[in-house]
Amino acid sequence: MKFPILLYITLLIQFGAAIVGGFCYRSLSRPLRILEWLIIIGVVDSNVQWFLASFHIYNLWTMHIYTLIELIFIIMIYSFWIKRRRSRFILLFCLAGFAVLWIVSKFSFEPFSQADDWTSGISNILQIMFSGYLLVDIVKESDIVWTNDPRFWVATGTIIYSAATLFLFTSFTKMLQISTEHFLMLWPFNWIFLIISYSLYARSFLCKT
Repeated sequence: MKFPILLYITLLIQFGAAIVGGFCYRSLSRPLRILEWLIIIGVVDSNVQWFLASFHIYNLWTMHIYTLIELIFIIMIYSFWIKRRRSRFILLFCLAGFAVLWIVSKFSFEPFSQADDWTSGISNILQIMFSGYLLVDIVKESDIVWTNDPRFWVATGTIIYSAATLFLFTSFTKMLQISTEHFLMLWPFNWIFLIISYSLYARSFLCKT
């Protein structure tokens, strides 16, 4: 099966971000170490999807699993950076609620045999909200240089990808039903924003603070 060159560029950028994090790992703070492991999991997920697709094997089940793992790791990272205790409680409360919804969905309205339109959409919305909140917190800190703060790069990468792909993931099943050809024309946008977000994540590893 022949794949677009953009897919291979995306896989390369993801792997590159993991390499950057690996080289800097010893000097990274705990949140960035968690980010490095999320990137490694993302690399594995992308390659498993690519491998299964190469042999025409169903691979949408990996998206279900990654949706849950991604939100868990993002909230773990943000719980270190968001200072207010009440806000951290809300983060953990939302995660617990999402985990319950995710488990219920697999046995009811969103099984592994179809795309995870609802849970991936909710995850994206939560990531947009939490990233926006963190960015507002960063703006309020007048004594820092944003470009030297890893929080800025991580939150920006997360909010760009989540917002840009929200429609794509929430309408995944419907677009496939309407026209597979048109869906395949739109899907490369996911790779473009993956490249952007992973590039910003890699940049966060290079911050000195």
